[in-house]
Amino acid sequence: MAAERIDVVVIGLGVTGLSAAGALARRGRSVVGIDRWGSGHPVTSSTGASRSTRVAYDDVRYVRLAREAFDGWHRLEVGQGVTLLVESGQIDLGPVAKLDALAAAMRAGDVPFDELDAAGVRGRFPEIAPRDGERALFHAEGGTVLADAALRALRIDAERAGAELAMPERCVAIDAGVDDAEVLTDRRTLRADRVVIAAGPWSGALLSAAGIDLPLAPAVAQVTFLEAPRLVKRPGIVDWLMDGGVGVYGHPVPGIGYKVAFDAGSTDPWLPDVEAWAPDAAEEARVLAWLARRMPGVEPRVALTQRHPWTMTPDGDFAIDRRGPIVVAAGCSGHAFKFGPALGTLVADIADGVERDDLELFSLDRPAMRIGHAVASRPITR
Repeated sequence: MAAERIDVVVIGLGVTGLSAAGALARRGRSVVGIDRWGSGHPVTSSTGASRSTRVAYDDVRYVRLAREAFDGWHRLEVGQGVTLLVESGQIDLGPVAKLDALAAAMRAGDVPFDELDAAGVRGRFPEIAPRDGERALFHAEGGTVLADAALRALRIDAERAGAELAMPERCVAIDAGVDDAEVLTDRRTLRADRVVIAAGPWSGALLSAAGIDLPLAPAVAQVTFLEAPRLVKRPGIVDWLMDGGVGVYGHPVPGIGYKVAFDAGSTDPWLPDVEAWAPDAAEEARVLAWLARRMPGVEPRVALTQRHPWTMTPDGDFAIDRRGPIVVAAGCSGHAFKFGPALGTLVADIADGVERDDLELFSLDRPAMRIGHAVASRPITR
């Protein structure tokens, strides 16, 4: 069977792949996107009702990328007449050094924020029980991305731009040459100038087959949705690095209440062919114990607990770079979804060879990716 000739194949149609397909198609590229499971499938990294969004990062490059993403989400909202963001702001609690680093990067990025004492925390989020002498930060550019709605919007956007999105369609093999690559799927053969691999935890095996071996560690993470209607208008929260180096994050979810989760995956192994992940009752109990300490007046009524994968790099920064015709878009490290539209632009820029001032942060040549070792259960530290 003769190969179909196109400009770009995107493998994996989660938030990054859909965003990249749309960005490249808007630049006039012919784009075919494929996904083994389908966007938002329960075993994929982009599944679920919601994700946290924030611009509070300890590196100004992430601050700028997050603000770019906000602009992208707003563009989709206006263009499609949908709601994708719940902009309730975010409170960051945690060690002084972490808060100082967040504050410094937000100042460098011209992001307004407030420094809070315990009374200020209670004023913003009355259900939180701050510790004696505890300080916190609040910034308004945070809250929730409605993830399932966001994926639908990104798919519509990419298809309107002319991208062909095929789901389910599985990549079977990749033959990378010097100038282009051939992708064999379970339906056809595609030859393209660029192949974007954005397949979440399946990226490592696909990249290895294309001759690119990276320190990537898929993990299984868990989230719990609380029936807590009075928290729907509250800010998001990050309780950084509190219990043995593991923190907790949360955000409001309209129609449900509030989502809470640890910022680290479990030690259970990720398995590539699992079609559903059963919740871990012990982990749910631990996050509810945190809730009892931090929000003692909130009744622990669980609406739903889900598990899904993410993929850690050695340093918690993404792996987005190019090797010949292969564009790597991997290593979400548990904090990528919020950046969706901005990551699409980043991937498209890398595919097109556009110079940017943030490429070093995601480079495959940075020391962590060259000599580091990824640990699946490592907490999110960004």
